[in-house]
Amino acid sequence: MEGSSRGTVLLAEAEDAVAKLVAARLDSDGVGVRRVRTVREAREELAQHPPDLLVLDTALETDGLEFFQALRLRPDAPRGGVIVITDRADVHARERAAQLGAAAVVTKPLRVDEVAQAVRDLLACI
Repeated sequence: MEGSSRGTVLLAEAEDAVAKLVAARLDSDGVGVRRVRTVREAREELAQHPPDLLVLDTALETDGLEFFQALRLRPDAPRGGVIVITDRADVHARERAAQLGAAAVVTKPLRVDEVAQAVRDLLACI
């Protein structure tokens, strides 16, 4: 999957079922996907294999938005931006993600088509 001509995405998602659905859809769109389950793994992947785009769930083992806030200033921040996944009921997290400059914010329960469209749109801009 890695090295796809349509770009690469780092998927930071703790829920296996969600990650599998998103990864399968992006793979079928020709997007390379690497998946991590924790902020620590995300930091390592970003440093070792910078993706074009990060899809980040705010419900990782620590506050995903704090990680996103710190990431914005790092040289290994994905050039295509960050798509933030948050719970539909968490209005504060959605607002904060937008204030921090998320390229897109999608909510759970997740609509995989919405995530795939956001990824395609953002990858087309880089």
